[in-house]
Amino acid sequence: MTAYEARAALGRAAMRLRLVGEPDRRSVRTAAAFAGAGWTIVMLLRLMLGGVVGMGDNGDAVRLLCPLGVVSNHPWDGQPSAHLYPTWVAHDWYGETCGAQGSGEQYYSSQQLVLALAKVLTPVLGLPGALDLRAAGALLAFAFGALIALLVVLLPGPLWLRLTVTAGFGLIMCDSAFAGFFISPFSEPGALIGLLLLCPALLLLWRRPDSYLGGIVLTTVAVLFTITAEPQLISLVPVAMLALLWLPSARRKDKQPAPAANGKSQQRLGRWLAARWPALIACVVLCGVTAGFAATQPKRLNQLVWYDAVFVEMLPHSPDPVADLKALGADTRLISSMNSRMNDLNSAARTPYWDDYRQNVTPAKIVVHFLTNPSRLVGMGARGIQAVTRPGLEYLGSYPADTGHEPYAKERRIAVVSAVFDGFRSVPALVPLLWLGTIVLGAMLASRTWARHSARAVGRLTVCVVLALLLQFWSVVLTEGASDLIKRMIFTDFLTALCIPLAALCFWLLYRREHATAPKQPQAG
Repeated sequence: MTAYEARAALGRAAMRLRLVGEPDRRSVRTAAAFAGAGWTIVMLLRLMLGGVVGMGDNGDAVRLLCPLGVVSNHPWDGQPSAHLYPTWVAHDWYGETCGAQGSGEQYYSSQQLVLALAKVLTPVLGLPGALDLRAAGALLAFAFGALIALLVVLLPGPLWLRLTVTAGFGLIMCDSAFAGFFISPFSEPGALIGLLLLCPALLLLWRRPDSYLGGIVLTTVAVLFTITAEPQLISLVPVAMLALLWLPSARRKDKQPAPAANGKSQQRLGRWLAARWPALIACVVLCGVTAGFAATQPKRLNQLVWYDAVFVEMLPHSPDPVADLKALGADTRLISSMNSRMNDLNSAARTPYWDDYRQNVTPAKIVVHFLTNPSRLVGMGARGIQAVTRPGLEYLGSYPADTGHEPYAKERRIAVVSAVFDGFRSVPALVPLLWLGTIVLGAMLASRTWARHSARAVGRLTVCVVLALLLQFWSVVLTEGASDLIKRMIFTDFLTALCIPLAALCFWLLYRREHATAPKQPQAG
């Protein structure tokens, strides 16, 4: 057999196996089912095999779980938990002992829906207590597998490419930096699943020349679920609106010519709005629900966020903290509370100047002060990048107390992404370079008119992922700042990790086209 005949035979075999070219629907569905089931099993095994792993409590658990009428069988003692305690028993809460920071204010999160289902599932699985977090981990593992299957269906390219890219997504979610949240008393798991859901939702939204109505609905649901899981992700709203309005969402039956460039701007605006009215309705719903959700958030938590923005972030990193207090309109004697938290003994809230501070210092004034001092933003950005390179909460234990592991021991069963971020830690400048390279590749692919709609959708998704992580990054450093910065950056970490498979996919789709259109050199003989 000649070399030409061998290559031809391999090509025919590859086509039969659907390894090259666009596969048929049956092959895609079969591959998606196997991929979804496989990654569900991988997640369950990495969480449960050889003993359960998860994440201990840092004091935030009560506000999320007390509305469900349960209490930990090992209540938080005021220190970061050295071990994982997944079992919660029935308990009647009264007064201010429940809610945000003992304020009695109700804390709302879409993650409570997952935990409510887990509470129902706990006795079915034979788990102890009224609610066992292992049941929540199992539910989230199945949701994760379903989203992987959906990605296989919606991504472009041959099956090997789809399975490779979704394997990247799977390794990210299964990494020790993120998977531990699945069995934890925090709201982060719902937000992580919501961010992952946004990826197939946006691919569905842009799968054809105009926005797909099902994609509009799924995108809106995904964004609302994500935002209501964790309030800090309200920064997603501008990116979600951009995504919804990127393409027309209503086909026009009349093909009227566009108005002249020198004329009717109002007519052009009217046509633009008319072509996007379903997406505009979704944007109104999105903004309305987000505003309502923000209004229901406990005032105590907002006070803690903006207190930390000044006394933990602004003043300790200022060349002249007294001048900062003057610029904010605060009493300069509050300098004694620098580096304090709101509940500390030397907190500004315990001084006689606190009422005057609350009247004069508003969140808007704090943000404006940062923005009018751009040199400060450089230092804040550098500290934020350092936090991004340290995914995972090292101060919380991963293992139950009776497993023989040392206090605060961290599991690393799957740590591919963590290893990559360890490399970033040595050269932090690689993180913004990754962001820049990813958004450039995404924009290039999104703008290519020769590309199929599914390929251009990948480009748009990549652009939106980078914009979302940038907004999330700056919303964190401009609010709580240095206060628990590593935990607050977990969503920026997750979106940064997604940049790796997305950038690789964009590059491959661009390279394939350029390689296919390059003139072939004649071969000798």
